[in-house]
Amino acid sequence: MRLAYGTNVAPEETLDGVLAALGGLWSDVRRRAAPDGRLGLGLWIPESMARTASRDAGAMRRLREALDAHSLELVTVNAFPRGGFHAERVKETVYEPDWTEPARLAYTSAVARTIAGVVAPGSDVTISTLPLGYPKWPTDRRVRAAAMLLAAAVDLARLRDATGTTVRLAIEPEPCCAVETSAEAIELFAGSVFPFAAALAKSAGMTESAAGDVLRTHLGVCLDLCHMAVEHEDPVAALHRLRGAGIGVFKVQVSAAVEVPDPADPVQRAALAAFAEPRWLHQTGVAPGCVVRDLPDALGDATLAASGPWRVHFHVPVHAAEVGCLPTTQPDVVRFLAALRGDPTPPVLEIETYTWSRVPGASADLAADVAAEIEWVRARA
Repeated sequence: MRLAYGTNVAPEETLDGVLAALGGLWSDVRRRAAPDGRLGLGLWIPESMARTASRDAGAMRRLREALDAHSLELVTVNAFPRGGFHAERVKETVYEPDWTEPARLAYTSAVARTIAGVVAPGSDVTISTLPLGYPKWPTDRRVRAAAMLLAAAVDLARLRDATGTTVRLAIEPEPCCAVETSAEAIELFAGSVFPFAAALAKSAGMTESAAGDVLRTHLGVCLDLCHMAVEHEDPVAALHRLRGAGIGVFKVQVSAAVEVPDPADPVQRAALAAFAEPRWLHQTGVAPGCVVRDLPDALGDATLAASGPWRVHFHVPVHAAEVGCLPTTQPDVVRFLAALRGDPTPPVLEIETYTWSRVPGASADLAADVAAEIEWVRARA
């Protein structure tokens, strides 16, 4: 099983900044969590870095050499936020540009070219991307996004032919977005992706069978366990449903949500208020099938207090059963990791606790905290 830690916990967005972090934070984590081996990274490649590196063989060489020098390995890549992920206020801007816009395709293609210039030929790397856009979409916009995804698949197939490296694009369902759940991911692929194999074959000059292979090889899903918890969705059942529909689950983000057993309890509500921070969007699942756009909205609606348990989109440390006096959805993480044991084709696992700077009661030693999460997951995977 391939395990990585997502580097979007750190704010670096330029090549020089990322190189410095590889020799600093991530080298420190490697010494603590993998002293006798290599540490896998889920590298966040923002647009500013991708634009530079994808056109500069020297930049790609510098990144490759820095990874090797510090015994780090590029296992997977995050191309969901294009930049400004640690700005004072992010919220809905993290979904821009969406998959109807050529800028999203251009950014993703630049990330893929960067990957191919860094890893060894023959490597297999997954890029996670946003769930088309935000918020829910009408059908015509979904069709436009599907056409853009088909173009991405063709680009990735050509990149594999040119470099020998397989880059896979994984759509990450998220609450309140165009694709929220595993069921909606299946609907997208069954209704707007796979049916276009014939059209893709005609436009790309290949057989329909070959076009289907391109789509299944290069387009799939990234499951985020925190997102699924907010939706009150069973992640093990979702994995089986997606695979049964012929959709590749290329990557799983190992993450946990905040849980509120009794939203009417004043003590729990007071503890929950500490998670209502202004940077990121914290969708709140107040009941199965009912998600509120952001935590402050849920806390401000007195009628929702009778529902529960609530689950909040706040990526809390996966090795912590409780944070800020509230339990987490860690049991779902444990159960999912146990279900993967013995899986003949396990997805890449990426720990993604990007919120450490806003976690109530977090220590000042980020490297130690990250290493503790890695060791906890490794012991259960």
